[in-house]
Amino acid sequence: MGDHWKREDASVVFLDVHSFVSFAGSLAAFLKQINYIMEFRIQGNPDYPWPQYSDFWLTAKTVAALFVVQTFMKYALLPFTQKTISEKYQGQERTDRAKRQLDSIFKGSYFVFAIVFGYIVAKDSYFFPVLLGGRGEARLMFKDFPYQTTEEFPLIREYLLVQLGYHTHSFIVHVFSKPRNDFIEMLLHHSMTVFLISLAYLMNYVCGSLLILVTHDVSDFCVYLTRVFVDTNNTKATVVSYSLLMTSWIYTRLFIFPYELIYWGTYYSIAFEEIYGIWLMGAMLHFLLVLHIYWFYLLIKMGMRFAKKGTTKDLQHNLTKKSQQAH
Repeated sequence: MGDHWKREDASVVFLDVHSFVSFAGSLAAFLKQINYIMEFRIQGNPDYPWPQYSDFWLTAKTVAALFVVQTFMKYALLPFTQKTISEKYQGQERTDRAKRQLDSIFKGSYFVFAIVFGYIVAKDSYFFPVLLGGRGEARLMFKDFPYQTTEEFPLIREYLLVQLGYHTHSFIVHVFSKPRNDFIEMLLHHSMTVFLISLAYLMNYVCGSLLILVTHDVSDFCVYLTRVFVDTNNTKATVVSYSLLMTSWIYTRLFIFPYELIYWGTYYSIAFEEIYGIWLMGAMLHFLLVLHIYWFYLLIKMGMRFAKKGTTKDLQHNLTKKSQQAH
């Protein structure tokens, strides 16, 4: 991997690894306590269908299915994407951009599925807010916690397990991909994403987790939609998709996320005393909000640069990195 990394990145890699190792001890203690709480709550209500480790078989099946679909799309659509890339790209660069476009089609298609799946599951529930097209209120995301009833939305756990499958697939693909300068950084990112979704599932934070995932998936779809067009000659489609990205980012990540999810999930949670580690969850949500604001600033700069110079080079590069870091 050293062949692909610059020497000046070695210190950054060392700090990332050192931070992770330092965090591992406290993380192990935290997981031990989590397991104790799970066992305590199972014993407290033996008839309640508490999430089980065996449920992750659906996640494994989802990972396998995604690899099959991705492989099929690679052989079926790559000749098509090589034709849609702008003529100014030739040779290996054209092939690389065609593969990137294909990857964006794959991921964008998944997010369409995830958004529709999540909406169908929760649209009539008591916790899915009107601002997302539902009939409920986000303040009720922890209603009756920890033994929340799911009769109104019976597929919510399957939804979370499928989402976990997608992010596990992304983790595996990253591990076996050609290493880049940010390989360790993104490895830690994917690892923590898989860990947090798994933990939220096992601790039965199902309603809040669905809201967070749906809120992010909307703008993630727009990210990949923009990436589909950014290397083509279709400037109008690029501008329209970028406009949708900015609009969805403002509405979901800068409005709904802080004023609905963070507000009712942490500050005024109706199950504040029952949520183990709520301070940690709140801190992570606030940190994510800061990143949303920073990324939005970068998106504005990219759009302005594109408007002045008419080039999509920076737009493509930065959208790639934002889409990787957004989850």
